[in-house]
Amino acid sequence: MSFNFAIIGGGLTATAMLCQLVNRVQTKAEKGQLDPSKIVIQLYEKQDFFGPGFPHCDKFVLPFHVTNMCAEDMGILKGNPGDFQDWVVNNLNSLQKHFSGWWDSSFEPTGVRQECNHYPRAVMGEYLKTRFRQSVQSAQERGLAVNLYPSSEVVDLKQQGNRISLRIRDLLSEKLFSNAADRVLLASGHWFEEIDQVGYFTSPWPSQKLLREIPLKTNVAIIGTSLSAIETLLTLTTDGKFVRSHSGELSYRPSANSRKFFLYSRRGLLPKVRGKMGHHRNRFFNRENLNRLLSDHRGRLNLDSIFKLLNTELETAYGHAIDWEEVANPAGKPVDLLQGYLDDALNGDGPKGELIWQTILHQSFDMVKEIYLNLTLEDRRRFDKNYTSVFFTHAASQPAINAEKVLALMKTGMVEVVKLGNSYQLVKNEVNNYHEFIYRDTRGNLKRDTYRYVVDARGQKKSLATNPSLLVKNLLRRGTVLIKEFRSAVHGLSADRAPAGETYETGSIWIDPETQRIMQMSPENQVTGSSAIYAVGAMTRGQIIDASMARGIVQATARIADDLVDYLIRT
Repeated sequence: MSFNFAIIGGGLTATAMLCQLVNRVQTKAEKGQLDPSKIVIQLYEKQDFFGPGFPHCDKFVLPFHVTNMCAEDMGILKGNPGDFQDWVVNNLNSLQKHFSGWWDSSFEPTGVRQECNHYPRAVMGEYLKTRFRQSVQSAQERGLAVNLYPSSEVVDLKQQGNRISLRIRDLLSEKLFSNAADRVLLASGHWFEEIDQVGYFTSPWPSQKLLREIPLKTNVAIIGTSLSAIETLLTLTTDGKFVRSHSGELSYRPSANSRKFFLYSRRGLLPKVRGKMGHHRNRFFNRENLNRLLSDHRGRLNLDSIFKLLNTELETAYGHAIDWEEVANPAGKPVDLLQGYLDDALNGDGPKGELIWQTILHQSFDMVKEIYLNLTLEDRRRFDKNYTSVFFTHAASQPAINAEKVLALMKTGMVEVVKLGNSYQLVKNEVNNYHEFIYRDTRGNLKRDTYRYVVDARGQKKSLATNPSLLVKNLLRRGTVLIKEFRSAVHGLSADRAPAGETYETGSIWIDPETQRIMQMSPENQVTGSSAIYAVGAMTRGQIIDASMARGIVQATARIADDLVDYLIRT
């Protein structure tokens, strides 16, 4: 009897899942521990292709949209994060021919390995397509069946005994059909709200839609000041031209009909700029001290204890006290602050041109998920409300080339950054067909800014309620997935029943972070991990802080692959 594993999604998460599962099955098969011919993998993808997913497909992005993370950190194989960088170097000539005209000055065209390279997103997409094809071929050569369903949308799933029934719509014929699986991975990736408002765009993607529907010589409001907002700016300024002078400074020459942009966010913070890593090794903000805290307070960490470790590390490294008010609410004009971020990235603030704070933070990235999960629910709420923007401003830094471009745009007067504060409204005037931001400026004056065109560039929403897919609606309606996290005061993170104590409605699918299995409520009001359904990626972002980052996705899919293979060996 065959074992069926269904993967709902065909992008980065699905590709990482397929690659790692096939690799593990191959290893165990070579040792005679399992029979690949008894395994069937089903993959369902709404697009007509597998691999790149929405953010890395050349159908949706433009040549200057580059990966925000370093190529060295974007490989999809556990234990080999540099796989993507190696692949680019080994295939550079063919990539340059295939993507003629796509290469940007954000990397060395000679292919010389830099500490941090940022390649066009479409190149990452080509890497994912390649690894996907290779995994399918490898699986088939070893007798493992891989059934691909492109242009197909899973609209419902129901657990019936030990099996899961899938209901699928063929998007070309609109016909429905059914399949069954023993285990299912929810990995449908990013989604965008469906809002029927003229002039309001719920996402910067596909970029061609913005160019097509937002006319030149108009004012555009962009909600957000993070990485997605910057990519929106780059999309909508293609009518002009960036020029680098002999001295190396980048400037922008606008067209006669250029648009003007206003970036709105609560704090008005632009991302920091990625600089050079140094050799500083954390003495305080490190794994050893985190493990000590976890041993004493697992599931009950507080922000103050974590902040104390970070503050001590920074003050020791810099030799002076840190002005945290300046970190959270930096003084100065946005254009001057961005210039400072860029100067720091290019020149560093350490003795060898490194960025000390970035070096310190980078060493904590493998701890961030664990720290966030083990905070008290009250402190997690406090972090989400007060510190998320500051955290991602520093942790999700932008490539220097993008910072140079935004700075050049700001110097022309085409871009303004507006700080909204915590209390603001965005309303639609149906009569006059415009959108209005209502807020108070830094002096407390009531402001009303109106626009006919607004782009929401805040990134992926946490709340599943904003996901328009029929599958998600059915999962929520039936209670198959939970969006409220329950935490037992007695059992800590592993709530084995619905306690009367702490709860936090994150809005995203609640999972067991150790196994990626979704958490479910039984008729007896007990909370347990599902025996058959996993979730990875954007659908878990409210609980898993790095859910959408390549590193987090690779680790999550590796755990699932191990779990599946262990189960197959036992049975």
